[in-house]
Amino acid sequence: MDFPAPGPDYNVRVAPERPDYKSHPLWEEAIRLVHEAYGLADALRRHDPEAALQLRKAAVSVPAHVAGALCALEAAERDAETSNARAALSEVAARAERAGSPGACPELSRRARALERSVALELDPQNEGWVC
Repeated sequence: MDFPAPGPDYNVRVAPERPDYKSHPLWEEAIRLVHEAYGLADALRRHDPEAALQLRKAAVSVPAHVAGALCALEAAERDAETSNARAALSEVAARAERAGSPGACPELSRRARALERSVALELDPQNEGWVC
């Protein structure tokens, strides 16, 4: 079977450019947090598989919500994504505190709470710039 040669309207598409949000420090920190949470979840899985699953679910939603807030075109969408990111981060911190693995849990909880504050400072419409 012969295929027609590409005409002038033929649009060759190479891999799309990396989205801007993937270079944003909040999103990059969210990805690092997911990796750390997955490490803890792997350790928890043996003695509490449900807690491990819930930690993974909360952690993996953080970068998606941060990206949604960073890319939102409307204020209502940005507010909702910011709120969802903050809620997921709070859940990750709480689940890390309840987990029984020494060492990793307090650090993961601290990082999740620090990222939650950063998300609030940068993306929450109530905060117009840095708070002194």
